[in-house]
Amino acid sequence: MTKVNYYDVIIVGAGPAGISTALHLANLAPYLVPRTLILEKAAHPRPKLCGGGILPDAEVVLCQLGLDITEIPHVDVDWANFDYDGKGMSMRGKKHGNFAFRVIRRHEFDAWLASKARERGFLIHENITVKSLAATGTGVAVTTDQGMFHAAVVVGADGSNSVVRRAIIPHEDLHVARLLEIVTESRPEKSFHKQSDSYFDFVVIPQGIQGYVWDFPALEKGKPVRVRGIFDSNVLSFKADVPLRFALDEELGRHGLHLSDYKLEGHPIRWFDAKSIFSAPRILLVGDAAGADALFGEGISIALGYGGFAAQAIQDAFTANDFSFRGYKRSILQAEMGKALRRRTWMARFFYGLRSARFQAFVWRKMGWFIEWAMRAFFIDWTRRQEKRAT
Repeated sequence: MTKVNYYDVIIVGAGPAGISTALHLANLAPYLVPRTLILEKAAHPRPKLCGGGILPDAEVVLCQLGLDITEIPHVDVDWANFDYDGKGMSMRGKKHGNFAFRVIRRHEFDAWLASKARERGFLIHENITVKSLAATGTGVAVTTDQGMFHAAVVVGADGSNSVVRRAIIPHEDLHVARLLEIVTESRPEKSFHKQSDSYFDFVVIPQGIQGYVWDFPALEKGKPVRVRGIFDSNVLSFKADVPLRFALDEELGRHGLHLSDYKLEGHPIRWFDAKSIFSAPRILLVGDAAGADALFGEGISIALGYGGFAAQAIQDAFTANDFSFRGYKRSILQAEMGKALRRRTWMARFFYGLRSARFQAFVWRKMGWFIEWAMRAFFIDWTRRQEKRAT
């Protein structure tokens, strides 16, 4: 007879969204901690492609959870430069420190988060792959390559290619951005970029790429490196004039680098669509499985934010013995994070369709004051606005 393991909550995925859900749950409903299981298909520290930018919103959520990101290796980015062909505007933090944002390597960040969950009593099973899910009368049956599990609630925190999402939405239109990334040595003598700054250059938009190229400082095994890449939001139906790989190679050439000299990796990012499905009876989606930022592809603070909504929904479900999760989507859309995500998706669809090189140059080189105001007022700092609403 096949052994079935019973839990109140199973979280599929031990990345920021899944661990944030667990840590928020520990604060809201500590009695659920020993009755919660986290399943992870790899083992920490596991490779994870990501630029690694930690915006102040992410740090606010971490602080609310009693966590200090400075415990792990990171780089404080002095200025965030938003350019068109090397010229544009710069931004840095005002409320959260004298820097723009921090950069971490995701394998270190995710492993650190997982260790915090273990410290608070959560059980994490690694190297286990979820194959399928099936709702039953009393919960959800989770089939894995290591046997069957059963839970009253399942949280899908398993990324853009979420198995949990496919279980509740078998057929849907794709809402997936594309990203390519490399890690290079830090060569200050051969770069016109300031080594403590980050760069977003929208020079690729006239080529039909709905995004930007980026260059961040980072630490890899204690040594300074640059994380470089290209992001295409893919929010509009037209195709780019050139492949992403070609556009990235062209950008690297401006800095004396050649793409063929580095390991190129890519991954999809599911972007946020307010019309999408975020839950089903006994099942919640969080993080990239639910939808990340379509404008910049920023996902870490969003993933951490989802955890709070999911934990609250789970606590309410057990209190009321109602696992329909009918109000989960509404709670996200009405919150400041959800409003920011909706605005980012709208802006991505609008802005990335304006392919004129002259227009892009004008926006980034002449309209910096307006862009900074709009970004702070509508697109970032959503944790500050949420805290203000709560008081």
